Amino acid sequence: MSDVVEREFPAKALLTGLRSIGYSFSTAVADIIDNSISAQATEVYLYSDPLASVPYFCILDNGRGMSSEELDNAMLPGSDREGVQDSEVELGRFGLGLKSASLSQCREFTVASKRYGKLRAMSFDLDIIEKKNRLLLKVLTSEEINELPYIEKLKTFESGTLVVWTKFDKIEGLAKHFEDSFRSLVSDSKKHVELVFHRYYHDVSIYFHDKRIEKRDPFLLDSIGRQQTGRTSCIKVNGANIIVVPYTLPFANSLTSEEKALLGNPKSIYDDQGFYLYRNKRLISWGSWMHMGIRSELNKLARIRVDIPSTLDSVWMLDVKKSSAKIPDKIKDLIKMAVEDSIVRSKRTTKFPGTKEQSVEFKVWDRINEHEGKIRYQINRTTPAITALNEILDEKGKTLLDIALTQIEGYLPKYSISNDGMDALTIVNSGDESGEDSLIEEIEEILSLYDAERKQLIFDSIFLAEGYQKLYT
Repeated sequence: MSDVVEREFPAKALLTGLRSIGYSFSTAVADIIDNSISAQATEVYLYSDPLASVPYFCILDNGRGMSSEELDNAMLPGSDREGVQDSEVELGRFGLGLKSASLSQCREFTVASKRYGKLRAMSFDLDIIEKKNRLLLKVLTSEEINELPYIEKLKTFESGTLVVWTKFDKIEGLAKHFEDSFRSLVSDSKKHVELVFHRYYHDVSIYFHDKRIEKRDPFLLDSIGRQQTGRTSCIKVNGANIIVVPYTLPFANSLTSEEKALLGNPKSIYDDQGFYLYRNKRLISWGSWMHMGIRSELNKLARIRVDIPSTLDSVWMLDVKKSSAKIPDKIKDLIKMAVEDSIVRSKRTTKFPGTKEQSVEFKVWDRINEHEGKIRYQINRTTPAITALNEILDEKGKTLLDIALTQIEGYLPKYSISNDGMDALTIVNSGDESGEDSLIEEIEEILSLYDAERKQLIFDSIFLAEGYQKLYT
């Protein structure tokens, strides 16, 4: 049998590597909140002050807290997770989150925890560790604990934990103005937290500076009648269930202000199409087809929710940051079949007898309810001809096209149309009278503007547009 030689790891080099895993400020904050939820917290508070004598960012929760032994273990890189059972509230994985997330943003972090009426705290300071090249952790005295920000609020809880970040060397090194950069990062982290933990909204109250975060819903589940839900699929892997549910949002131009707020007021919903992968209800990744679909204008309303249990972490190649994953090859085909089937279903709007306009996927005119008795008709910018025209126009041409369409919308002869209707006159400018040969020529002209790779996708979508559906068999 070979000899075994014990070596002490070089703390400085190890921790330098740990700081470079690739966290952003937002993903690091989310990783700390994971610990709060795993500790069964019902309230999480986030505070920051870039103008304090020692600038700080802290996360405080009312979870179950830690004993001295548990705190000591939690501060160890790769802490012992033996005995930690997988459950719907357990969001940890490697025992690295607290350390890797914190150190990715600062050189010092302190954890104070209260349990069984006792308060204890430890600090992880890279200045001390690098000087000795050993993992030396500081145990805070009662006086030092009392100087921590928001420690008095922790004392009012029956149990809980406070994490404090200080010494923001990376932000200071990159920022032109530390205060502005710091505030911007905190603001971005709030938006990130709102989306990542949106399914915990009714179970865990999260506050930034005592103001509760906004509610988010990337699937608009309450938009009944306009949002479409596809068929739920259950895929068994290694004895565990993966649940796949496809959704299709209402047309972008028809979204209400409330719906836009639930989506987080995105600049474009095009960027958010694709898979929404959850682990124990916690959003891991989104806005990507994971190399299983085509990002396109046609698919921009599609959202596919995939729920995986923590028991399948290794199968999905979940990373330390819990911000990315890869669909395993052995279930890719099963998921793809479920997704493709449901996307097709979601695009088939219900056909009401005698109401042709309601059965069209891409109408020339969109009817938008502005509320309070106001209706606006708007030309659909995603019809095949307008989409193709935008492909060949430069930016100035696109601007002029939009101006022209806006003028047409603004001077709709609504009163003349209404009067003609009351006079029982027949309005003859209808696209329905176009012959099949004429429509085929139009389609060929549109397709000629695209390269071979995109022609098939455009070809399939054209028959969903008003005016061309009668060619579809």
